[in-house]
Amino acid sequence: MTTTSITHSFQKWRRWIAFGSAIFNCLSAGSIVLFSLWAPAFQQKLGYSQMQVNAISIAGELGLYLPVPIFGYICDQLGPDRLSILSAAFFGSGYALASLAFSSDFTYQYMVIAFALVGMGTSAMYFSAVTTCAKNFTSSRGLALSFPIASFGLSGLWQSQLVSRVFVDASGAVMVNSVFVAYSVYLIFVGLVGGVLLQVFPEEVVSGEVYEDNYDDEEEDEEEGRLLREEETSYGTSISCDSVDSIIDDKRWINNATRSFLLDKTMWLFATGVFLVTGPGEAFINNMGSLVLSLTPPATTSTQIDPATHVSLIAISSTAARIIAGVVSDYLAPPACHAVHSSRPRCSRMVFLLFSGTLLLMAHLLLASGYIQLHPSQFWIVSSSIGAGYGATFTLAPTVVSVVWGTENFGTNWGMVCMTPALGATAYGVIYATVYDEHAGDDGRCFDHRCYAKTFGIMAVGTLVAMAGWVYAWRMWKKRGVILLILSGCIRSAHWSKAESKQDKILKESRDNLLQTLWQMEKYQATGL
Repeated sequence: MTTTSITHSFQKWRRWIAFGSAIFNCLSAGSIVLFSLWAPAFQQKLGYSQMQVNAISIAGELGLYLPVPIFGYICDQLGPDRLSILSAAFFGSGYALASLAFSSDFTYQYMVIAFALVGMGTSAMYFSAVTTCAKNFTSSRGLALSFPIASFGLSGLWQSQLVSRVFVDASGAVMVNSVFVAYSVYLIFVGLVGGVLLQVFPEEVVSGEVYEDNYDDEEEDEEEGRLLREEETSYGTSISCDSVDSIIDDKRWINNATRSFLLDKTMWLFATGVFLVTGPGEAFINNMGSLVLSLTPPATTSTQIDPATHVSLIAISSTAARIIAGVVSDYLAPPACHAVHSSRPRCSRMVFLLFSGTLLLMAHLLLASGYIQLHPSQFWIVSSSIGAGYGATFTLAPTVVSVVWGTENFGTNWGMVCMTPALGATAYGVIYATVYDEHAGDDGRCFDHRCYAKTFGIMAVGTLVAMAGWVYAWRMWKKRGVILLILSGCIRSAHWSKAESKQDKILKESRDNLLQTLWQMEKYQATGL
């Protein structure tokens, strides 16, 4: 066994160790979803008003979403290991401050700051894990991303069960201060472990695959000069002379890639779709308690729907959808061109993303039409559909970003798109609250489909608009993908007849030139949607 093969084998094992560490991070990062367990204690023991409790919750949401582009930039520039260490600092200080604020006579503003730090810690720990998997497993992005994302969904389940069984007093009340102290210590440990193990070993390096360069330096210089005079279109971005220069300069390439990403019209179509699809999902989850109460008046206690049951159903369906979407989309996605002759059935990842939108659309229509108001026992269809559609979208959307715009700048790119769920949750949450209050009684409660029908009608229209935008963006990507198909190595296995005319000779020469470009740019190419 040569030294090179030993090195590659060692790097491969380290890549899998990094994957395990990413799963550990995601399984530990979801403590913020347990906020509803602390909220009653904030009101009963600390005397916080409902507005103050909401301010704490909003601070956590803002900390969770708004810094994502910065965290993505840190991942791309410094590495996910540094971001994991940063998450340990956020979590440790956040929960320590929350513990002090809960046990001492601090004003609620300290708790607001504490949960803003907890939200930032959640985002940093989760994002460091997802970025590690995206960059280490470029040939199986859907599967690689689905497991850490699904693990994050499961984190709230196991942590809520642990807290409700271990951190309770004799009366059954949650010992909030003890939980905060335990979280502070535990999450510092998790973040530091990730700081050691979350390393990036791309598959191109691990596999040891090297493309032969059959061109001499003179031909290489000539080819580079030709590229400087021409502009070729790549899959998802425009490869201009600036970006060709940047192949040699990685730092400059990242800047150019970010600029290309922001100037790409399809990115804005895609991000708007994520906003219109995930926003209603976030609003539904946040307001499900009042929605469930609207379905059945207090007098009908025998038919009351248990919100806890549907919270669990959303979590389970979301987690299952994240895993299934990643596995199936990777298996059926269009192949890399070296596997173009495979007989396996093919289906674009965009088809799965559109199917996720269809599930959400169906749930919105069931609520908007008043059908669930007449058949409240079938509310499980709504909760499971929204859970599955919401979860699958959060697996497929980052996968599409990594495929279309590459993994080299994935952290920054997905970080920008990932801000849209927070904006969507805010917008649709305001719509829901406005419609609900408009039809509520003097006691502030509402018991009729009018409390929510208009809201979910608006959500249904928004979902349709999102799906239409995705289809249009997909068509544009497919047009660009024609050139990617030429560039990405299908030519190597294609049959070329002898050049019988001047036009054929020009075509063959263009083929060779493009193939040389491919070898220079191979690590930036995607495997296909």
